[in-house]
Amino acid sequence: MTDRPSSRIAVLSFLPFAVIAIVHVASKLPELAVIDSATKPLLMPMLALPIIVIGRRGRILPLVLLLAGVLFSWIGDVTIGDLPVGLGFFLLAHVAYLAMMFVAYRHRLSWWALAYPAWWVALLVLLAPYLGGMLIPLAVYGLALGGMAAVATRGSVVLALGGASFVASDSLLAGRLFVPGLLEGPLSDAVIMALYLLAQALLVAASLRHEARRGTRSGLRHLEAETV
Repeated sequence: MTDRPSSRIAVLSFLPFAVIAIVHVASKLPELAVIDSATKPLLMPMLALPIIVIGRRGRILPLVLLLAGVLFSWIGDVTIGDLPVGLGFFLLAHVAYLAMMFVAYRHRLSWWALAYPAWWVALLVLLAPYLGGMLIPLAVYGLALGGMAAVATRGSVVLALGGASFVASDSLLAGRLFVPGLLEGPLSDAVIMALYLLAQALLVAASLRHEARRGTRSGLRHLEAETV
């Protein structure tokens, strides 16, 4: 049976993030800069809320690493105006997510994780003429991002989709930032941000669900052992 009160709390804990995310993405289409800049710093703190509210059912280390990924993403969001600094914090976020997945999941990589090394090579080949001194930093960042997305295939479909959405968002963003005339305009900005926020939400939701299920199974085993 579904734990309806717990499910309701889980949904409600994601609601503030969902509302702010919709407002933030929608503000990009008419280019409402005031709303855009006001809502952006609120996004990741609101995504940390479900981890704090419903994360108590999981193990400490995976949840701390998940929260660290969200925290570094928040700092990356607010410092991305200085690209090397923002990129550095997003690199730390991917390392935190990667560590969380290694701790939390025991399955093997899916065969389609092989797509990510090919993506990394193709991205660098396509962008290399435009990167200049950013080639090595972007290559290192791409390794962390692709590694995170590949390891996400060890988990559920939702977790893997979170990793894939992150790769899609950052690939489009790289084209927008470095290739003159590519992906200009508010629509592309909205799509990139929507994919980014979807990625973050899927990673958090999938990880919390995994930890909750693991906690439930552990509790059932403990109960069965006591009744034997």
